[in-house]
Amino acid sequence: MSAGATLLKLQQIDLELARNKSELANMPELKELASKRKTYVKLKSEMTKLYAQRKDLDIELDDLNTTEIQTNNAIEAAKKRHVDGSDYREVQDLENELATLAKRLDKIEHTRKDVVVAHKEALDRETRAQAIIAKFEEGVKADTKAARAKAADLQAQIDAATKERTALAATLPTDVLTDYERLLKQFRGLAVETIQGNIPTVCHTALQASSMSDLSHDGSEITHCPYCHRLLVLPGKEA
Repeated sequence: MSAGATLLKLQQIDLELARNKSELANMPELKELASKRKTYVKLKSEMTKLYAQRKDLDIELDDLNTTEIQTNNAIEAAKKRHVDGSDYREVQDLENELATLAKRLDKIEHTRKDVVVAHKEALDRETRAQAIIAKFEEGVKADTKAARAKAADLQAQIDAATKERTALAATLPTDVLTDYERLLKQFRGLAVETIQGNIPTVCHTALQASSMSDLSHDGSEITHCPYCHRLLVLPGKEA
């Protein structure tokens, strides 16, 4: 392969590398995953709140059960307490105490009904949230797997192209490679052009007859475009 053909191939590889590196760095899948991770954090935060609400209701039910047991024990103790039936005040105090304890039991039962309903609703919300999170996690895992596969494929292409580029660059004369690298940066990837008729393939500025004559008599395979100053590979000499 001539130096001119090598330059054109090198530019083709560099353009491919630039595209693949840009695609890898700006994969929409990665942005979507980042957005989904933020959503996932919010879902987990909401799940934590639902869990805390349900635990509060668990504690409230436990407290009601404990209070109920204590109240029943107090009723049993009051019933077993010896009372002088002839002492009206003592009898009245016992009746008042039992009435108060009975009201407490009624209040506990009434409160428990409300708490049980709230507890069931909290469990339902928690279950729904867990299902949503589980489904979301499955989706994120699948998307992550697909994104990693795509990124790995792009990276493999980049690695292969980089290896090929290194091998090609090593075959070029040092001054030509240095010139190419400089122009590659200057023209953002389009450092080399060929010519069709009298029109360069990149800058598209028609060359004058005198310029065409100079190129023809120069005899060089690689020269510079007299207008844009890119490297110019002359036709029939790059194969």
